[in-house]
Amino acid sequence: MNDKIVARIKDSLKTVEEASTTKPLILIDDNGSYWLNDHADVFISERNIPLKDLMEWLMIGSAHLQNFRYGDITISMMRLPGNSVIAFLTGLDADQVSEKPVLTDREREVLRYLVKGFSNKEIAAAMKITPETVNSYLDKIYEKLDCSNRVAAAFLGLKNGFFLPACQRLEKNDINNGT
Repeated sequence: MNDKIVARIKDSLKTVEEASTTKPLILIDDNGSYWLNDHADVFISERNIPLKDLMEWLMIGSAHLQNFRYGDITISMMRLPGNSVIAFLTGLDADQVSEKPVLTDREREVLRYLVKGFSNKEIAAAMKITPETVNSYLDKIYEKLDCSNRVAAAFLGLKNGFFLPACQRLEKNDINNGT
């Protein structure tokens, strides 16, 4: 292996080691278990973020994304051998928070179901609206997020922190059971 590449790998590992003692950091293993260093615990507590909700959101994101936001937090993910993931947390200053599209509560709800893989018919049943109304919401979401399909909308929803699992968690079976 090229000596420069080996040197870069060693530098990266050193940076991760230093970050584990000085920066908010979360390790998620391939079984879904997680570990927070003291800095991450304080960081999350100061922002009054429900840990369970954040971890559910991180686990969704860890499978698909490298860098994304949860509210005013920037999260940088790094995959490790064995499918474990390290999440680095960084708070954004007020001047760093970019203007993002405003979604209504109902649009966010549609997006939440979309991210969870619900079909339009399933979203309609869960929200007690017609599939045509779901289509109308999706058109508005696509326009606001500047995308043209459900995959892109789901990705942008996760990446930009629109989908926050603090909402009641519903599974497809809950719709069929009437809950």
